[in-house]
Amino acid sequence: MENINNMDFLRGRCQEIPDVRSKVIRIFLSSTFTDTLAERDSLIENVFLKLKDYCRQKYGLEFQYVDMRWGIPNESSNNHSEVQTCLNEIEICKKYSVATNFIVLLSHRYGSRPTPAIIPATLFEILYERIRLNSNDDDDDILLSQWYRLDTNRIPAVYVLQSTSSILSNINSSNTDEIKQAEKEWKRIDNRIRTCLRKAAVKCLEQGEINQDQYDDFFISITEKEILNGILTASDANQRTLCFLREIDDIHEHLLDSKASKYIDIQYSKTGEPIVDNEAETLLNNLKYNRLPSKLQSSNIFSYKVHWTSNGINRHDHSEYLTQFNNDFYHAVKQQIDQCVKSRVLINSNPLEHEVMEHAIQCKTYSTKFHSRSDILNRLKEYIMNKNEHRACVVYGDSGCGKTSVLAKTSFEVRIYTYI
Repeated sequence: MENINNMDFLRGRCQEIPDVRSKVIRIFLSSTFTDTLAERDSLIENVFLKLKDYCRQKYGLEFQYVDMRWGIPNESSNNHSEVQTCLNEIEICKKYSVATNFIVLLSHRYGSRPTPAIIPATLFEILYERIRLNSNDDDDDILLSQWYRLDTNRIPAVYVLQSTSSILSNINSSNTDEIKQAEKEWKRIDNRIRTCLRKAAVKCLEQGEINQDQYDDFFISITEKEILNGILTASDANQRTLCFLREIDDIHEHLLDSKASKYIDIQYSKTGEPIVDNEAETLLNNLKYNRLPSKLQSSNIFSYKVHWTSNGINRHDHSEYLTQFNNDFYHAVKQQIDQCVKSRVLINSNPLEHEVMEHAIQCKTYSTKFHSRSDILNRLKEYIMNKNEHRACVVYGDSGCGKTSVLAKTSFEVRIYTYI
């Protein structure tokens, strides 16, 4: 957030204020899970407690972090809302954190690329028509009709992937064998749905029926979607986000090692030989070497090189790297905290500023939720713009009719009408 001049602030120019008055630093830690265990455990043991003490002692702020590896509720898995759960957590961090809100750890794993749970209706219908026309005897169009349902309550309308249990009821059975069989069946159906949607997306992109962003939604991983929301679309990414990249020099020469598949995306040939998933690697390299550097300053990106061991990345064989990683992480976050706190009208402001801040935040809340009523807004605009009008303007009406919201919206729009 840009620094707010005190006089501008007191004059009501409060467009840059936060949505809420927060005393929290809340960081979403994004990465694939199996390949970053050593880093995450090391942060918990050596860094987060130090940051917690620093924030509390120097600024009176509460330090929090969000680590999704601790699990997503089974209900989220059943209704395919895992991705949305992660994205919702990112939005909470962006909303409430007064400093750093998103940090990503990347190495050689691109991560899971699930079937989209929600598809815009216009996009789904384009893909569905392509699948229907190209369908032979596999009845993919029928499968899509069974598993996706139109939801017109949302604006714009979307197609929603039905919960697994709504069709495969045995997924919630008390019988272990029935559960395993249902999970196996869902995995087969899920792969089939994902494959036919991707094939249709490829054809539609070639024909110019969909754009690149629509196409990408069927191919990019959960991790990249997190990065898209946390960094790539953030206006203040260089002030509030960080990226840590780890390269394992010789990982490609050790694909046969038992733990290699936890650290790099692997497929298996028809003969059972492990090979690198080239599609995932291409997407990952584009993310690491093109998309992230184009958004973040070099000072926000930390890179490391380590050697592979048969035990993967661990604190015994990679203690020097982990020590450096911990130090870089702590000092980078600490620096962003110091810079962000000093640039915000939140800490060490006088009682008058505190009072104005509370009113301004409430005003912004009302204004954000305001819709329509253009007739009343236009009358207020005419009053404000009339230099010959010196009478008081009174906005009146029944309780709950929206007087406060109208005035809040007007206060935010007045800067457009004239200069105070």
